[in-house]
Amino acid sequence: MDAKLSTLIYTLILFPLIGAMVIFLMPKNRSELFQPLAIFLSIIPFSVCLYLFSNVNSKSSYQQFDSINWISSYGIKISFGFSGMSHLLLSLTSVLILLSFLSVTDKHSRSKGFIGSILVLHFAVNGVFLSGDLLSLFIFFEAILIPMYFLMGIWGGENRRYATIKFIIYTVFGSIFIFIGTVYAGVISYSQTGTLALDYLTLTNLSFTQEQSKALFLLFTFGFLVKVPLFPLHTWLPDAHVEAPTAGSILLAGVLLKVGAYGILRVSIPFFTEGFLAYREVIAFLSVVGIIYGAIVAIAQIDIKKLIAYSSISHMGFVMLGISSSTLLSLEGAIVQMVNHGITSGALFMLVGFIYERRHTRRISDFGGLKITMPKYAAIFLFTSFASIGLPGLNGFVGEFMILMGSFNTYKLLTAIAAFGVVLAAIYMLWAYQRMFTGEIQYEQNQNLHDLDTRELFSVIPLLVLMLLIGIYPSFIESYVLNDAKFITDIVELFTGGLD
Repeated sequence: MDAKLSTLIYTLILFPLIGAMVIFLMPKNRSELFQPLAIFLSIIPFSVCLYLFSNVNSKSSYQQFDSINWISSYGIKISFGFSGMSHLLLSLTSVLILLSFLSVTDKHSRSKGFIGSILVLHFAVNGVFLSGDLLSLFIFFEAILIPMYFLMGIWGGENRRYATIKFIIYTVFGSIFIFIGTVYAGVISYSQTGTLALDYLTLTNLSFTQEQSKALFLLFTFGFLVKVPLFPLHTWLPDAHVEAPTAGSILLAGVLLKVGAYGILRVSIPFFTEGFLAYREVIAFLSVVGIIYGAIVAIAQIDIKKLIAYSSISHMGFVMLGISSSTLLSLEGAIVQMVNHGITSGALFMLVGFIYERRHTRRISDFGGLKITMPKYAAIFLFTSFASIGLPGLNGFVGEFMILMGSFNTYKLLTAIAAFGVVLAAIYMLWAYQRMFTGEIQYEQNQNLHDLDTRELFSVIPLLVLMLLIGIYPSFIESYVLNDAKFITDIVELFTGGLD
């Protein structure tokens, strides 16, 4: 890559961190500037992502663009790389960060700790998607926990301490396995190259025995699956969503759940393919269990935010089914669905935040007849619900259809069961909509609710446009994941042929 492109990529990593430092250093008595400045600071990475779409061929599979010597005597470097999948996830992150700042209410917009924590989170997530070696990937993974700890622990709900501690325990526990895997890979690298090089290009050229590949795959994949999260490693997620502030829930569902799946696609399968082939049936089975379990539990929820949280478990199960099937179509669908779920779940959590600001309750039974007093809100919620359940013509249909079609030849029975999850999704989303929005107004508190204002409309409408655009013209984002998916399927086919 040329120097100009490297500068743009470093801007994506460093600019959010610099922005956070600026916010933290500002005096408290200028709190009215925190939100406008944060919006401006988040526009810069967003603009870089748009520029990369229009001026750079970012549709290729992974390409390393820079390395920084860290411990030269042992060959340890901090490397950075880029691909079409990285570009899409970076763009998704930038959009959700910008819209999260737009949707923030006065209570949080005047807190520089809250605003600054989101910018630090942006820095860490971008670092994950641009990491070019195992060490920097681990460092950025752990950096994500710091701002999320503060966002949930300080600005969360009544049970925020319990949810925050549970979130940290689960994710740190998973990270231990990633760290052990990183050390183990370093030992193997040292035995073969004489250095502790852990960059992806070096890992590609290392020779792993079948036992080493299986062990490394289990170590890395277990850590990544905690972050997805895959059933039965999911129990931290509903509590985290319920207690997190609205912006935290938007980013948790929209972005943070994707880093685990990204790690599997970037590290576990390409480098430890024999381990993947040995255990992919287990992942596929647990994915389908998660799809059905998440959907059934969502039906039973009385809290609309927890319902959406369990729906995320179900939707991410589709992503993991597509990954474990490892066909070109299913892998493309999995990556596309990662983006789609980020858009739809981000919009749903934003909409829940809007109604919570007005009524200070999330119990479905506390509403009813909202379409009378809030027709714009009701229409937008219904549109987003249709996207979430996979209505043809909207983005949710594209990813799930590709996953199911691509997975059927690999796992016929599991895919047939997973397809029933689409039916269950329609049940829990439309039933919740019926109870909240249709019929007559049952409670006096709902009679004078004001509809969405200009700020709220500007926050959510871009996500609606993306739902429709991807649903009508999915080949736009599909073209950015094609080479990544082909790279993975080529490796899987190579090892399958070699093992046969």
